[in-house]
Amino acid sequence: MFKSIFVTGLGGQGVITFAKLIAGYASDQGLKVSLFNSKGMAQRGGRVTSEIRISSDHNFVYGARLSAGGADILIGMEIGEAVNSLSFLKTGGLVLLINHAFVPTSMILRKETYPSIDQVREVFSQKTDRFFGVAEPKHPYNVFLLGVLGAILESLPEALPGFTCKGLEQTIKLSLKRDLEENLRVFQEGCVYGVQLSGS
Repeated sequence: MFKSIFVTGLGGQGVITFAKLIAGYASDQGLKVSLFNSKGMAQRGGRVTSEIRISSDHNFVYGARLSAGGADILIGMEIGEAVNSLSFLKTGGLVLLINHAFVPTSMILRKETYPSIDQVREVFSQKTDRFFGVAEPKHPYNVFLLGVLGAILESLPEALPGFTCKGLEQTIKLSLKRDLEENLRVFQEGCVYGVQLSGS
């Protein structure tokens, strides 16, 4: 088994923490994991990405970076950033996107419209029909989205075998010490939302 995940969002959304939790869970399952983070201007709300590669073969040699069409799963924490990352998604891959838009001031001044989550779904339909849009995400987004992802992966185990809400919850307990009770509550709400979203 070899799977790649591309996570994208903005500085302050917890993209890197999200990726570390996934990588930590995979490592705890005895899988070989590669994690590459790119922060850019993260401290100013700029683009942040994480590339996660997971393999059941410990002799597998990972490339330096994910190439175009290399991601089995694309996680988007901001609408525009998800669209900008479309090229990384494999045909038939899985997309999970929250309904959050950070509209540039230049677009506001020119009275231009920012794409809606439904318009983005249409854009991604050229590559996949496995698109899951989270209409009403809860804060913190990263923990909520992790719960949603866990539930979806339980319903589609071929997308990333072995990932469950229960297992991810244990990783949160071991990794997030600050505001743990609140994070667990939001994570569990994400799992419930994910069950509804996946129709399982």
